Amino acid sequence: MGSIPVANPSPPKRLAFPRRALAVAVVLSTVVVGLVVASAFAWPTGSKVDQVGWFNAGSTADFTVNEPVRFPDHRFWLVRLESAEFVALLTRSPYQGCTVPWRPDFEFMGKKGWFRDPCHNDTFTIDGSHVFGPAPRGMDRFPVRVEDGAVRVNVRTVILGPGGPPPD
Repeated sequence: MGSIPVANPSPPKRLAFPRRALAVAVVLSTVVVGLVVASAFAWPTGSKVDQVGWFNAGSTADFTVNEPVRFPDHRFWLVRLESAEFVALLTRSPYQGCTVPWRPDFEFMGKKGWFRDPCHNDTFTIDGSHVFGPAPRGMDRFPVRVEDGAVRVNVRTVILGPGGPPPD
């Protein structure tokens, strides 16, 4: 008896993805991502902060003396002092970063109305000066300017509070 030859199976074919299709897909995805990024920069988000960081907080007539107004979106308290000067205080403590609320009914040293850190009991005056607690300095601030009756705060520049380390 003779042997019957058996055909060897052909090797499996590799799936071939056309290189041209891959190149087109990469180019298209790059163009789409570029358009999305460009449109994100082209349209502002609606913030009232101009290019250099000055935020229009309102008219000078909108603020009562010694009554802090909180601006949570920009993280500051704006205070009109008795001297008619405005101070913008960062809402975070210079010690550990806890949010510092204004406590109009809190009495300390025989006087009511203080900024008081609930985490470490730091106490600050209406102008942000440090009077009690472990904080190394007063509340940090933002530059403020008054122009034509409008109060503007530079929310991109933080100034260390008074009583901090001496400048180098």
